[in-house]
Amino acid sequence: MKLLVFPRDKNPYQELLYCELRKLGVPCRYAGALTPARPLSLLLLPLELVFCRLRGWSVLHVHWVFGFKLPGSSLLPWLRVVSQWWFGCVLAVARLLRIHVVWTAHNTLPHERVFHDDIAARRALVRASELVFVHSPAALPGLAALGANPRRIAEIPFGPFAQADGSGPLPAPGSGGRPRTVLFLGKLLEYKGIEDLLAVAATLPDDVPLRIVVAGQCRDARLRKRLRQLARQAGERVELQLGHVAGGDLADLFASADAAVLPFRRVTTSSSAMLALAHGRPVIVPDVASFADVPAMAALRYDGTRAGLRAALLGVCDMSSQELARAGEAARAFAGRHSWSDAAQATVRALQRELPSATPGTSLDRAHPGAP
Repeated sequence: MKLLVFPRDKNPYQELLYCELRKLGVPCRYAGALTPARPLSLLLLPLELVFCRLRGWSVLHVHWVFGFKLPGSSLLPWLRVVSQWWFGCVLAVARLLRIHVVWTAHNTLPHERVFHDDIAARRALVRASELVFVHSPAALPGLAALGANPRRIAEIPFGPFAQADGSGPLPAPGSGGRPRTVLFLGKLLEYKGIEDLLAVAATLPDDVPLRIVVAGQCRDARLRKRLRQLARQAGERVELQLGHVAGGDLADLFASADAAVLPFRRVTTSSSAMLALAHGRPVIVPDVASFADVPAMAALRYDGTRAGLRAALLGVCDMSSQELARAGEAARAFAGRHSWSDAAQATVRALQRELPSATPGTSLDRAHPGAP
């Protein structure tokens, strides 16, 4: 079994998984990066698939579809139609070459529009996929609502996202005294509800001992402008760090935080939540199925409204240092319940079970004698 991967992303999920797959003897190679020019590489993708198939690569593992979005699509809507047509062509070429397509359903629909009709494109991807990986069963109702029903499904939970940077364990949440600090960390996109968070922050009385830090890259100029306006209304309570957060800065941001806040307006799975939990920080999250498996000790849930978010933020202020420390311990324990080695082994077993023709001679036990 030889695994082609498309597209490559900075999200650590991919290399954390593929590093473990390679240890099991499964070759993994990123496709769609033949040249520094992404549009040219995308144009050459069918030829790359032909070449790779001749060399024995038998599985195409698709993660996100943003790699098919042509530059300028936001300004020239007809390019979305071309992107969607080319997406269909690539899937058709894979089928003709007898390359098995598998998809990891990180989200029900793209967070930002990619194609002329993202719903139709999602249905096409699910039809083309012989196996769909989900991180939890919470992804399935959303796909069903789109009319995208996978033929075969395998659940592969996240491993921990904490980075081993040698800095040692973080201080327990609550150990910094007052004011309490809550952190949003990640790419700033409209669906993540940061505007709701900042609007709520502006309504808190001055004597509430709460500090809110928002850190992450925001490429949407209009959203960036709105966030800055809202932050000014909230005063000194809010600190905006609009820019890419380097890996070495993650530990410092979490060390200064007592909890992470994820005020998502919609969500399928969240690596941001797993990153916070792995750093031993409880999370403030909407009460939705995607977060249902996070233990109550490690989460402050709210009903998705701004009033509910306000109450949850105040709840952090009301927690004692001991309560926050216990919540942090529960968060870290939950994040560590699965390893990336577990995820890799489950991936191989699912491929062996569901796509035996793609995995001739592949034996997990031979590749990794200690596997259960």
